[in-house]
Amino acid sequence: MPLIFDAKVALFEALRGRVPAGVQCTFAESGQSDRRRQIWLGATTDEELESSAMRTGPRKPTNVTGYVEVHAVVIAPGDPIGAERGAYALRDLVADACHAVDRASVAGLVDIRPESSTAETAETTDGAYSALTIRVRVRGRTTI
Repeated sequence: MPLIFDAKVALFEALRGRVPAGVQCTFAESGQSDRRRQIWLGATTDEELESSAMRTGPRKPTNVTGYVEVHAVVIAPGDPIGAERGAYALRDLVADACHAVDRASVAGLVDIRPESSTAETAETTDGAYSALTIRVRVRGRTTI
């Protein structure tokens, strides 16, 4: 569904404009583990397609619901509380970016917002880190 992908690109652009200095922001996982704070976009899922109107012809108005995962990692040597606090700051940044997406810039976009998040914090020999996954729900209407 191009609607979900276009919303993902708009979210990425909104994120890039909001990340503070020192936070690496990429469209996909970069594989670089040397950054202390990173944020990237992950899986894209089209979960629900539901016809919204009956009409003749092959193309029908359809409500679309999909999801985009946003991942973040914060590394804070010797400070697991600081690592998790930093991850939640990035979560708030994702919420702000969702609100900043111009819905008119994505054809058919109705709503984009964080739906849930999970954080995992651990302390290793390399230092404390917190990994965050945010599930962003994208809703729209298109003709397919």
